[in-house]
Amino acid sequence: MSLKLTILSPERRLLEGASVQEVTLFGTEGQIQILEGHAPMIGTLETGPFFYRTQDGVQHAGVISTGFFEVVDDKVVVTAETLELQGEIDVERAKRAQKLAEDALKDANLDEHQFRKYQLKLQRSFIRQQIGS
Repeated sequence: MSLKLTILSPERRLLEGASVQEVTLFGTEGQIQILEGHAPMIGTLETGPFFYRTQDGVQHAGVISTGFFEVVDDKVVVTAETLELQGEIDVERAKRAQKLAEDALKDANLDEHQFRKYQLKLQRSFIRQQIGS
C-alpha cells in the first residue's frame, strides 16, 4: 500500500492520486512528514518548500506559496495558492526579487501591511533560491 498524493493550484493540477512513500510540508505549526497510516488531519500551509518521494525512491522538491492540506485514509490533498517544482524555478529571477524586497524594506515610510508584504516576498525569494539551486 502507499499514500495517494494530489497537489493542486488554481493554475494547474500537478499530481492527482500519485502513489508516493512520503510527503513533507511546511505548515503554520512547522514541518510535517506524512507517511502511510498517518492520522487524519487538516492544516494550513506556509510559504515554503515541499517534498515527496515516489515509490521508486526518487525525491521531488518544490515551493508552495500558502495553502491547505488534508490527510484522510492514506490520501493527501494539497491545495496551494502557487507552486513551482524545483526544475521550474528561475534562480536569477528569485535573486532579483530578493534585491527588490530588500530595497523596499529599507523604506522607513512603509506601513505595517506593506512591511509584511515585502517580508513575505523576501522570504519567498530565499526559499526559491534554496530549492532552485
